[in-house]
Amino acid sequence: ISIHHALNDALRVQGGHIGYDTVPSLRGRGVATEMLRQALPAARALGLTEVLLTCDDTNAASIRVIERNGGSLRATRTLDPNRPPKRYYWIDVP
Repeated sequence: ISIHHALNDALRVQGGHIGYDTVPSLRGRGVATEMLRQALPAARALGLTEVLLTCDDTNAASIRVIERNGGSLRATRTLDPNRPPKRYYWIDVP
């Protein structure tokens, strides 16, 4: 998991404040959901009051992870006609 303290132009478009990845052998077990849950207080400690997370519109697992952690879908944009649209979620940091 990685937490970006501030957003630059690239992170606003394809990345956001928090990124995560789970090894294939642990996928589907709630690991990413828990990683994100635990990252939110760390983001708060950095002074962030809300965080942006992005994912592909076709990534059902990541959509579930973000929504289970309070993500609010604010936009969906097509950045490249050869790639799936991007979803832009914001989470209020407790």
